Amino acid sequence: MFFYCPRPFFSVLTIILMSIQVMAHADTLDNHHPRSIHVSGIGKFSVAPDKADLTLSVEVQAKTAEAARNQAASAMDALIKAVKNEAVADKDIQTRSVSLYPNYSPDTTNKIIGYQLSNQVAICIRDINKASAIIDTAVKAGGNATRVQGISFAVDNPEPTLSKARDIAYANAKMKAEQYAKLAGVNLGSPLHISEGSDIAPTPMPYGEMRMMKTAMANGASTPVQAGEQEVTVTVDVMFGIQ
Repeated sequence: MFFYCPRPFFSVLTIILMSIQVMAHADTLDNHHPRSIHVSGIGKFSVAPDKADLTLSVEVQAKTAEAARNQAASAMDALIKAVKNEAVADKDIQTRSVSLYPNYSPDTTNKIIGYQLSNQVAICIRDINKASAIIDTAVKAGGNATRVQGISFAVDNPEPTLSKARDIAYANAKMKAEQYAKLAGVNLGSPLHISEGSDIAPTPMPYGEMRMMKTAMANGASTPVQAGEQEVTVTVDVMFGIQ
């Protein structure tokens, strides 16, 4: 048996199906892209560092590898003992590298004329007020073989400072969102998504101050160490719903 369906019926059915598909697509877009304002906020807070990371080394050149090793070992042993006498704990002293390599003659013979040994140690100074004394004591104990590789400052427990920076960052993001909502003529809703990034970079001593340090040691004066302040930065991305 054959039933005839007039063409207008198919047209109406097609329109209904297309409408359903468009509505479903719109719902999908609303789910993936809700009505919102997406902004970023920045919070910065400065704090005085409460610890210093000092890198020292001893470098020795000698005719034989054994002689270089012995001289470097004596210098480093004296340096570490001197640092410990300044109340630096064993856990805050760490050997970073030990290297031994030959020195060659500058002519075409390429002959080995001696050996150089370098021993590098990192020292965590938890009382910055002692940094100057520790440097001076270590250099005096290690003698001419001692090298001051660098010093940087940091915050031992950054969480309280990060918390303050977060307050500033979120307030900054909300202020931006409220301004955009006012410009768009909408009401700002609750936050739908929050993500954070932070930066707490150690503060190295500038090259100029390192030169002052070397000059002070040469003149017999106390080594000047200035920790200054360290800036903690928090960035936050916030998506606010709109009404």
